[in-house]
Amino acid sequence: MRLVRNGGPAALRSTAVALAVFMGTGALPLTATAGVTPLPLLVKKKKKKKFTPEQAADQRMPIQDEGRQMVEAGELTAATILYDGAANSQGDPILFLDAGDTYLEMAIVERDIASAETAKERAYTARDILYFHTHDASSDDYRVVTDDEIGGLLSRSSELIAKADDTIAEIEAEQEALSEPPPAPEKAKGDGKGMRIAGIGFMALGVAGLGAGAAGLVIGQVNQNRVNDDAVYGAEFDDFDARGRRGNLIAGVGLAVGGTALVAGTVLFIIGKRRGKKAGEADEPAPSDDASVAVVPTGRGLALVGRF
Repeated sequence: MRLVRNGGPAALRSTAVALAVFMGTGALPLTATAGVTPLPLLVKKKKKKKFTPEQAADQRMPIQDEGRQMVEAGELTAATILYDGAANSQGDPILFLDAGDTYLEMAIVERDIASAETAKERAYTARDILYFHTHDASSDDYRVVTDDEIGGLLSRSSELIAKADDTIAEIEAEQEALSEPPPAPEKAKGDGKGMRIAGIGFMALGVAGLGAGAAGLVIGQVNQNRVNDDAVYGAEFDDFDARGRRGNLIAGVGLAVGGTALVAGTVLFIIGKRRGKKAGEADEPAPSDDASVAVVPTGRGLALVGRF
């Protein structure tokens, strides 16, 4: 197109119109003119869709049905994964509580403190979402639950936290009890047979000791008589004196040890007899019945007599 140099203002206006037609209106800048709205502002912004509690319930229902079936089948871990994934993607406090209930069930079944702690965390998350629904900053265009449901769901979260705390306390008590050594079982009392045998042995030792003591007395007395004889002197006197001293020593030790052993043996024998009766043995006469245990002198020393 050829422009006329000296066409004047009219020619310039004609040229501008021709250029506009040729290039298209989209290539021309919009000139701000009072009372005229630019074209892009004439297009209305698309309004964001509302999300209602009814829609949230529709999305929640199939997740709950599937999770319930998993729990009934004992697939608790799979159920927690399902609930956690849906709760996080939808921001649904009810699904967080469902996940918490499943974690608590897992803690009870497996006696696992970590699962109970996770149940509490899910309850706290649900509580935070519910409190935000009641806040002024929340949008009325996005509601997961109705206002009437919030109170009941908050109570449910509190109950879940309390149950989780109780479960943790129970598991800790069980673990503490297992860590402590079990009390030693009370040693059952025997039938007293061993005590009776030991008693007889001590009594025999006592009799032997008393016999040795009596013999020592005799030896000491005999040699003392020889020492007192005026005809005995010198080496013979010393020999009789030494024998007498040894006899007296044997007498002292024998009588002391023998007497102690005899008393101890008699006590053990009596206690053994009593335990035997308590254990259901046939009644037998105790050493104190009929014929008592006694030490009597004989021609060769002392003898223990009685019924055993």
